Amino acid sequence: MADWAHAFLSKVVLEEDMAAAVNARITPEFFRNDDYALVWQFMLDHFNEHGTAPDEQVVAQAFPAVHWKPQKQALSYLIDRMQQDRKYVILTQVLSEAVTYVDQEKPDDIANLMQEGLIQARLETSKSLDENVISSRRPVEELLVDRMDDPGMLRGISTGFHGIDYVTGGLQPEQFIVLLGTPKSFKSATLLAMAQRVHKQAKVPLFIGFEMSNIEQRDRWVSLISGVSLTKIMNGTLSGKEFQAVQKALRQQEAERSFIFSTDITSATTVSGLQAKIQQYQPDAVFVDGAYLMQSELPKVEQGSPQAMTSISRGIKRLAQAQKIPIVVTTQASLPRSRSGLTLSSAMYTQAWGQDCDVFLGVERVQEEKAEGELVDEINSGPAIVKFRVIESRSGPRRDTLLEWDWSKGSVQEIDVMAARQQLTPAARRRFSAQDDEE
Repeated sequence: MADWAHAFLSKVVLEEDMAAAVNARITPEFFRNDDYALVWQFMLDHFNEHGTAPDEQVVAQAFPAVHWKPQKQALSYLIDRMQQDRKYVILTQVLSEAVTYVDQEKPDDIANLMQEGLIQARLETSKSLDENVISSRRPVEELLVDRMDDPGMLRGISTGFHGIDYVTGGLQPEQFIVLLGTPKSFKSATLLAMAQRVHKQAKVPLFIGFEMSNIEQRDRWVSLISGVSLTKIMNGTLSGKEFQAVQKALRQQEAERSFIFSTDITSATTVSGLQAKIQQYQPDAVFVDGAYLMQSELPKVEQGSPQAMTSISRGIKRLAQAQKIPIVVTTQASLPRSRSGLTLSSAMYTQAWGQDCDVFLGVERVQEEKAEGELVDEINSGPAIVKFRVIESRSGPRRDTLLEWDWSKGSVQEIDVMAARQQLTPAARRRFSAQDDEE
């Protein structure tokens, strides 16, 4: 077995390059060999006191019995190996301790212990994203030239909707986007439509669903790709022509890249579980339907509490940054706090959703409800107009986006404001105009 600790120390000592290792937060605890741990502590002390790495002669004077060997591997690779080894040590220690609770039949203690270990492993081995902007002139210039060659707002993967791309710049690496809406507001459906349109761009979407089963999500996906009524797909009343349309759409999908649906409540309900799914499938973008149903990894915290929800929101944001991919989630809005329109305070459980995300989008149906407090049937109520509005954004423009959903045709399309007004009932039109005036 390779001695990665010795290889790592040899690389740093012989090349006198400690900055990257310090930036990666390699500590003496990363070394299983006590002698190596002492060497690294000595080197850290020297670096902190003098601002430079000790050379081979200085280290040899302090530790004459230890010898170093030139390494061909890149320092970044050796740092990664050290982090993987540290993660292994942490998790095996946790498993060893958890065994002591098995005979006592204390599943909550086992779960808490394992959650603490996962959090510790993630914190100690996460990648650093520091950058010296003074020395990055050339990359900045190259980025600006690329933008000038292809001007416009789209900087990431298109959502398939121009209006949403306009306010988000597309789904960009490290971006955390939240769709907030009341029940039956088409936020889950639109999240799925985004994922499907990302897939059409030869990208791999990972769709995690906590509100519906894989079968329910798959039925909706089949409706979207085939243009066949969702109700008929669900109850099996397809005509021969409609079944052929579904078959044709499915055959076309066979030549495409993967599209992963997951409702794995046994492992994907935590941020660490979500991270494991990302590492397993290597998606280009992640979509989480019902993020408020996830489980916090904080020990001794009541699930569903504001503290638990805040830890989930912050964890997803950090995960997007660490994995360098966009993560888009949906969460619930409180009906009583949303009667006059969605705001930052409309989110249930915690305000962290709006505070942590890069773009906070409100999703509202602008058609008239059947009766006060009665939810409209999302599937069988006919065409529906859904309004997306930016509640909060760290950067970027503001614009309302209108989508027309019709599950009887498996279709969703963007429409302009004037066209939308003509389709509304007089009461709904007045409500729509009032919302515009307030904004």
